[in-house]
Order: sequence, then C-alpha cells, then structure tokens
Amino acid sequence: MKRIRIVLLILFVLSCHDNPTEPRPAALENGRYTGDNACLAVTDTGCNLVVGCGHGTFPKPAIRSDGTFDVDGTYRIEVGPISIDPPPPAHYSGSLAGSRLTLRVVPTVNSLPPATYSLTPSTTGTCPVLCL
Repeated sequence: MKRIRIVLLILFVLSCHDNPTEPRPAALENGRYTGDNACLAVTDTGCNLVVGCGHGTFPKPAIRSDGTFDVDGTYRIEVGPISIDPPPPAHYSGSLAGSRLTLRVVPTVNSLPPATYSLTPSTTGTCPVLCL
C-alpha cells in the first residue's frame, strides 16, 4: 500500500508540471492585413511589411497568451535603383485583439522614426512594394 501511495504521489507531482488551463502561444494567422496605408502579408515562412516605400521582413511571430508579440527583422526604404544590402535590422512588436493587429516598427538605421500601424485582415496575397 505504501508503494502505491508513493507511485500516486510521483504521478501527481509530474502531472502538475504544466498548467493545462494556461493558453499556449499561438502563431499569427496567415493572410494579408491592411490599414494606415500599410500592408502585411503573413505566410508560414515569414512576414512581409510594405508601407509606401518602406519594406520590412520578419519571422512569423508567436502570439503570447496576453495577445502580444515581439520579434527582430529588417526594414529599409527602397527608392530608385539604390538598395541597402543587407537590409538594416529593425524590431517589431505589437498585439492582437480580436481581428485587429497593432504593429510597431522600430528601425535601427538612417534615423527613421518608430511607427505604429493598426491593421485588419483583408484579401489574401502578397503586398506590392510600390517604390522600386
């Protein structure tokens, strides 16, 4: 009887390792999000942000249980035949509340100011870079 109690106690302790009621991070849904003159295309392989002549890429972020995320990527302004290669780094953060995605971009080059965009799901497809 003592052995059974010890085994049950061990099983109980092991089962308490994870909290099954706590939500696990979820990935941002694939699709296209638009708003504030910005377009974000999300695929399994990553995200592509276009804002006027600005273009950024970053890995598909995991949405934490509180709806927030942050990830590093790249961001640059693409005008004319001049291109910065490799693209300069940028930090992306934001939140997802219902279907509204708030995305903040903090570029790290050329003194570009941080910007925040409010996006909602739209049609599928890619986002065209308008200023090449």
